[in-house]
Amino acid sequence: MDVFLGIDTSCYTTSICYTDSQFHILADERKILDVPQGSRGLSQSNMIYQHIRNLPLLFETAAPLLAGHTVRAIAVTDRPRRRTDSYMPAFLAGLGYGRTLAAILQVPLYTISHQENHLLAVLGNTGAIEETDPFYGIHLSGGTTELLRAVPDAQGLEITRLGGTSDISAGQFLDRIGVALGFSFPAGVSVDRTASMAKQTAAPSHVFFRDGEISFSGQESRAQRVISQKDVCKEELCSWALATVWNGLQQLMDFAVLQGMSYVVAAGGVMSNGYLRRKMTVYCRQRQIRLELAANGFSADNAAGAAFWAARQEREHI
Repeated sequence: MDVFLGIDTSCYTTSICYTDSQFHILADERKILDVPQGSRGLSQSNMIYQHIRNLPLLFETAAPLLAGHTVRAIAVTDRPRRRTDSYMPAFLAGLGYGRTLAAILQVPLYTISHQENHLLAVLGNTGAIEETDPFYGIHLSGGTTELLRAVPDAQGLEITRLGGTSDISAGQFLDRIGVALGFSFPAGVSVDRTASMAKQTAAPSHVFFRDGEISFSGQESRAQRVISQKDVCKEELCSWALATVWNGLQQLMDFAVLQGMSYVVAAGGVMSNGYLRRKMTVYCRQRQIRLELAANGFSADNAAGAAFWAARQEREHI
């Protein structure tokens, strides 16, 4: 059977994924990068070192699952966004492996951005990857909070930024609070779990909004002051943090609705959060907006979008 390989080497995770021509995932292997306790990230050189160390392990783990299959195409993420000024060294690790494998196997190599990979992972999981209509996107991840308009094209997705954060992202807001509370980085899963133990959902704080831009830095400073007082209820603070993120996100959604949004794809690691997924689902249902959310496990960094893209490109040539 023909299979298609996707590779993604981001700031947080080393990922590979294999799909068949019908966009069924055959193997999905990932390893989260090791971050020292109390730290809020890694240097690019450390990311590259860990990716180079992790990739052989992931390929070795997936190999038995692919016995008898033939790799027909490879897609790899090569930069954060599809822009000429978008660059991050961490992606060179995956790109190097992709180029090497494509040369040895004599198969096509496709490149897409990390942002396209996130959105395509949702579209592939929901069966919408071959649709050609433009759509709105919400990209919430460790370093990104953006409102987008995406147009499918021959290279993947032509994306225009419509709004987002003017300072730190929603992911950074949650990570910084989580690390200050003693959670490991990235801290989103721990914040979500802790918030779920709160006796009731905390009331959110107002998030500044102007012309499509929201700001979380003021609320992050407020949270740090509370934490510094030592006498803090972690459950209530985490619940407040998530409610505050939704306050900002809802303002972005309202902004998009005024522009005619009727179809939105929500992607990125922060969209793994159960509270935010529920709030967004209710919001879209009430306004009759078509919402696409990733299948469980595919909001976080993964290589499925790249694998889906390789399969789609080759399907057009069959």
